[in-house]
Amino acid sequence: MRSINIKVLFVSLLFLIPRLLKAQNHPGIGVAAEIGLPSGNFSNLSGIGLGASVKADLPVAENFAITLNAGFMNFFGKRNQLFNVQDLTYIPAKAGLKYQLGESFYAEAQLGTALPLNKGQKTLFAWSPGIGNQFKLSGENKLDFGIRYEGWTGRSDIFGLNKTNTKGFVGVRFAYVFGL
Repeated sequence: MRSINIKVLFVSLLFLIPRLLKAQNHPGIGVAAEIGLPSGNFSNLSGIGLGASVKADLPVAENFAITLNAGFMNFFGKRNQLFNVQDLTYIPAKAGLKYQLGESFYAEAQLGTALPLNKGQKTLFAWSPGIGNQFKLSGENKLDFGIRYEGWTGRSDIFGLNKTNTKGFVGVRFAYVFGL
């Protein structure tokens, strides 16, 4: 009797899962320009960061999507009469979840890594919560404006210090999203 109940449950799940995962929103790929405004101690090293990214939204439920994001970000080092900080150039690669709060408004959270392009810099753990709004265009295409706080966390670059260091910034993203 118990094995029949398990089989019925299993067969029911096989039919229900595709229905539950059927998304009402559409997949899309966005190409974006990004601005990074350093915060905290990171603002002592850089005044601004500029970059570009590509992000895919893959719907898994009515209001949920998995996001995959990769890009390029360069934070310009500060220079003055006392010190000269080199530019910090990274390739952030992140994955996350996006939740549609309304027809166009969303919240998302992503985790990943920031890979350095400069010598002497370390790979960092990247995390970012954010919000955004998408404006519908013709067909399934959209304009996407997002803002997030992003942190890149790793061990200190200073010799002899075994301390965690976070480079935090406010990221502003302007994207054109192609509906698929």
